[in-house]
Amino acid sequence: MEVMNPEQQPQQAQPQQPNNGQMMPPPSNNLIWGILTTIFCCLPFGIVSIVFASRVDSLWYAGYHEESVKNAKKAGTWALVAAISSVVFWILYIVFVVVLGVALSEY
Repeated sequence: MEVMNPEQQPQQAQPQQPNNGQMMPPPSNNLIWGILTTIFCCLPFGIVSIVFASRVDSLWYAGYHEESVKNAKKAGTWALVAAISSVVFWILYIVFVVVLGVALSEY
């Protein structure tokens, strides 16, 4: 059995403490936006937003503040992507229906 030196062991991410020693509130996890975009907009992108949002608070209270902030930003970004993709889809759908209606009305 081979013994590893401490330098050879894999490094794990260490929890980070707040700079001033005071407990700061966690970032907004954007969970409500993920849920709303999942229900009303685009299911796949909304689910991705919910997954990232669900990690924010647990990472924050475990001391991984940077990871928590990154997940909060990703959750907001995916909720925005879901909303924008839904708007684009409905615009394309309306254009398609109008064009198809005009084309069929000429016959």
